[in-house]
Amino acid sequence: MRTSANPYSRIVKKTLDKLIPFTVHWELTYHCNLQCPHCYAVPQKSREELSSGEIAAILDLLKESGTLYVIFSGGEILTRGDFFDIARYARSKGFALRLMSNGTLIHESVADRIKDLRPLSVEISLYGSNPQIHDGITGCPGSFERSLKALRLLRERSIRTVVKSLMMKGNVGDFQGMRKLARGMGSQFLYDPVVIPKMNGSMEPCGNRLDREELYTLLYPEVRDTVEDEHSGAYDLSCSAGLNAVSISPYGDVYPCMGFKESGGNLTKNSLPEIYHSPIFSKIRSITLSELRECRGCQLIPYCNRCPALALMETGDLLGPSHADCLLAGVIKSVIDAKRERPVTEDCSR
Repeated sequence: MRTSANPYSRIVKKTLDKLIPFTVHWELTYHCNLQCPHCYAVPQKSREELSSGEIAAILDLLKESGTLYVIFSGGEILTRGDFFDIARYARSKGFALRLMSNGTLIHESVADRIKDLRPLSVEISLYGSNPQIHDGITGCPGSFERSLKALRLLRERSIRTVVKSLMMKGNVGDFQGMRKLARGMGSQFLYDPVVIPKMNGSMEPCGNRLDREELYTLLYPEVRDTVEDEHSGAYDLSCSAGLNAVSISPYGDVYPCMGFKESGGNLTKNSLPEIYHSPIFSKIRSITLSELRECRGCQLIPYCNRCPALALMETGDLLGPSHADCLLAGVIKSVIDAKRERPVTEDCSR
């Protein structure tokens, strides 16, 4: 749909042009009741997480700045005893809320309180379609059943739910099982095939990444053969990070996205305009294809969803390629090439 014919698209374009933080992803805490080996969050024991009063003051600033969407995530948001005070205040300011949780702390009364928030969605992390796989990843026996119970309780209250999964070596064989389970629960199913390093730079979680063969098997049924046709020819490897989307840490640090280790400032000390014009925000917005020395002539550009934060974490070079993104783009190209080359078989039974 053309932007001129779509009022919402015009609004989004305005937020991009004017650097309005339209969408804010706020990790309220890095504490969690599970022990997933792929988790990138690292609590900073020497720092205090923001109080509910400090969070309310920042929400006031976001409201004045034009923010519409606020995504609350963790860690596990429900490990904060003041979560509902925070969320209710956010709703009173008119923000559209999305909540991300592992679901294990959602029981009947908690589900009732979530319903009162009228969130756009509640997104529940699930790593398998059975307790053997899921609980094996979370390191918490019984977490699978508690997460399923949360999905049922939320569905009973007509709350939109999304099942989200990170595809790893430990669960990739259960992909279709998870999708079937999500559909049976009345939930949308979303997955991500890229495991990222920890925020402290440790690459340990990346040992769970899928290899080329595993990615190919996963993506072959999922990828259409029209990727190149959907591009205009002027390939853009930028993203919305630092434009109309920002991330906030439990300590008030503001990042173009949570993948960046360098913040633009802290909202208890700096204003949003100061943060938006900080070196890291200015740099991420100014990156052009010509600066991406190794990427600009790459044949995989039409298939690539380059993440500058991931490149920085993996190689220390904001302008370099990410191994994970390159691998994914190469597999997508291989899948599309294979689908375009396969012979067309007539179905004579029709």
